[in-house]
Amino acid sequence: MNSEIHMEHDAYRESLFTNRFIKHQILKSKIGHIQSQACFKVRQLGSSVQQREIYQLTIGTGKIQVMLWSQMHGDEPTGTLAFFDLFNFFAADDQHNAFRKRILDNCTLHFIPMLNPDGAEVHQRRNAQGIDINRDFLKQQSTEARLLAGLQQNIQPEFGFNMHDQDTLWSVSGSKKPATISLLAPPADDEASITPGRLKAMLLTAGIYQVFKKQIPGCIGRWSEEYEARAFGDNFQRLGTSTVLIEAGGYPGDFEKQYARKLTFDILLYALNQISTQQYAKQQLSQYHQIPFNHKELFHLLIKNCQINNDDSNFTADIGLNYTEIIDLEHHKHKKIYTVADFGDLSTWNAYDVFDADGWAMATSLSIGEKPTLKIVDTQGNILVMDQGVMV
Repeated sequence: MNSEIHMEHDAYRESLFTNRFIKHQILKSKIGHIQSQACFKVRQLGSSVQQREIYQLTIGTGKIQVMLWSQMHGDEPTGTLAFFDLFNFFAADDQHNAFRKRILDNCTLHFIPMLNPDGAEVHQRRNAQGIDINRDFLKQQSTEARLLAGLQQNIQPEFGFNMHDQDTLWSVSGSKKPATISLLAPPADDEASITPGRLKAMLLTAGIYQVFKKQIPGCIGRWSEEYEARAFGDNFQRLGTSTVLIEAGGYPGDFEKQYARKLTFDILLYALNQISTQQYAKQQLSQYHQIPFNHKELFHLLIKNCQINNDDSNFTADIGLNYTEIIDLEHHKHKKIYTVADFGDLSTWNAYDVFDADGWAMATSLSIGEKPTLKIVDTQGNILVMDQGVMV
């Protein structure tokens, strides 16, 4: 991948989308504009349960068929954001013409942005039926699942990219840093057999890791390789489409996932170039197995060395807190509600924000009925945290 393109993401960044909350109507208006550009073929693939249009955008003339889909979980928009940045890149006429021509002469790219527009409208994982589309491959009771499965059968893609967002509390084993990007060549069976199609996906994934671990060291992990018989990625792998899962996670200061969006754009361009030149085949399988697995050794907030005073004893402990996001879609507002996730010796954990409370804070554990309450106050008696949830 050209380093210049990596540096110039802002030149292709779709300005209509500035945060994580993408409404279908705005997406639809942008697709209407793209439809007027001769380089893209746009068609309505079908409609969601609530009759919102689901689109297929195709570009390129090459023999290698590649299918990319995003937001099958409605509250996981980073892939959709990156897709629209890619649309701008492929429609551009600039110094990178040779690079994009190489991809489009060798590949035909089929994008499905926002497979679950009903879920996206209310920022929820499941579709309007309450079905998790990514667990509906076998039954295909949702309209959206049938559309995705039908397209795969129709075009028989050689490669597939399954775009998701993961919980910001996932970390990378060994680094205890946020898993900003997680990758996987999903298994095709319970034994995680290395089928010919999966081998290509593993080599491509290994290449992605080798390049981008330098950009975000310690922040790229590997998703669990447990086979999920109901999932699309696992089944597409089984059917011979070399499928790569890309999960966008957390990064310090990236609450709106804009840095993750840029990384996803960069990764997809790198991967598509590798496919178009078949350079991925030069990777070593051992490099795939070097990718550390996701783990959970991370809090949103960690307060260390709190002086705990209760009726029985005084001692020092750490307090790990995580937030739940409360979203007001109508007014484009959101807030975080923190609760205690763990308490005690948390010296092996990390957090997005770490505070050392030694000498300035006191924590008191009280008993209210069967639920413990943790109150954290500063030296002036101001309440910093009040939690009445059960401490795990």
